[in-house]
Amino acid sequence: LTGCIAVVTGGTAHGLGYAAAEILHGQGATVIITVRTVEKGEEAIRLLKASSSASTPDDDVRASYVICDFLSESSVRKCVAEIITKTSGSGIDFLILNAGISGSSSPANRKDKKGNNGADDDEKEKEKAKKFSAANVWMTNHVGPWIFANELMPSLVQATKKRTAPSDAIHHHHPRAVWVSSGAHKNATIDWNNPFHPTRASGGDGLTFSSYGQSKLANIMHAREYQKRIREMIRNDNEAAAITTKTTSVDDKKTNASNTTDIKCFALTPGAVWTNIMPKIPMLYPLFWAIMRSPKMGAQVIKMACLDNDLKGGEYLSNCCVKESRGVDGCSNNEGQWRRLWELTERQVREKEYEKFIENLDGSKKTD
Repeated sequence: LTGCIAVVTGGTAHGLGYAAAEILHGQGATVIITVRTVEKGEEAIRLLKASSSASTPDDDVRASYVICDFLSESSVRKCVAEIITKTSGSGIDFLILNAGISGSSSPANRKDKKGNNGADDDEKEKEKAKKFSAANVWMTNHVGPWIFANELMPSLVQATKKRTAPSDAIHHHHPRAVWVSSGAHKNATIDWNNPFHPTRASGGDGLTFSSYGQSKLANIMHAREYQKRIREMIRNDNEAAAITTKTTSVDDKKTNASNTTDIKCFALTPGAVWTNIMPKIPMLYPLFWAIMRSPKMGAQVIKMACLDNDLKGGEYLSNCCVKESRGVDGCSNNEGQWRRLWELTERQVREKEYEKFIENLDGSKKTD
């Protein structure tokens, strides 16, 4: 993979994203990971460089990190700008959207004080904390990555321009975009009225679990709509190139380009992987260790999505096999629902709906 550039979100050391980055870096790719703190970034890069089987003079530039908080639109856009600068217009060959959370606490600056009603107020605070958590899951797992992937779409298209001759070392590796989803999508649906606060509970801690499953379903739907739109972008580029090329007819140019230029998108589940998003319940750790996969094992399906040339694009992968995705009412397989989710998310970003939701929930919305 020498000459290829991979961007992996959620690359914290010992996690699933790190394991995927390690695989690609070990095969010669230049890897850029996103993390939330400098300390996590430094640790992951140090371990990546140490794990390289063959030290080369360019090892210091083949692994780097960028800070990104997917709860913050400004942080995501700043991260994208830094990645584009780092890639120097070479494009991105592998985009792995792995960062995610299963739940979160309410913002640190919120004061949890009991009022005069004692237990009643305490119960209200618990309910409010669940709503914060659900909104943060939707933003971190879907809306933030939606902005991130869409802003980097031109960089994926740019990478296809490196594949111009069959003799190229990277010719056979079409750029890939990979969404790390979860089996939790199977019984989930999208709450179209208020995805920050889904009302359909699907088990466990109803609100949080429902929000997580919803976000993982959204990953699959986003991947498939993204596949449609990025191929449309490629077709438009090819048509424009064909029109301006006088040595070949437009039809021949389009046919030749479609045979050599593509970007493949996938959603997948790595299975039950032991990572830091697992519930912090020490008494269950022995059970987790017995039944769960290591991040390295879980990353094998990501490797398949990146390197298997028999895949067509748009598939859902599990256990290194192509599987049928689900979701309530089959929405993960419904093109109309993919487009509807895209338009919903587009509106949420445009109208700053996450920020408004948090302000209203926290009771801190400013009035004129």
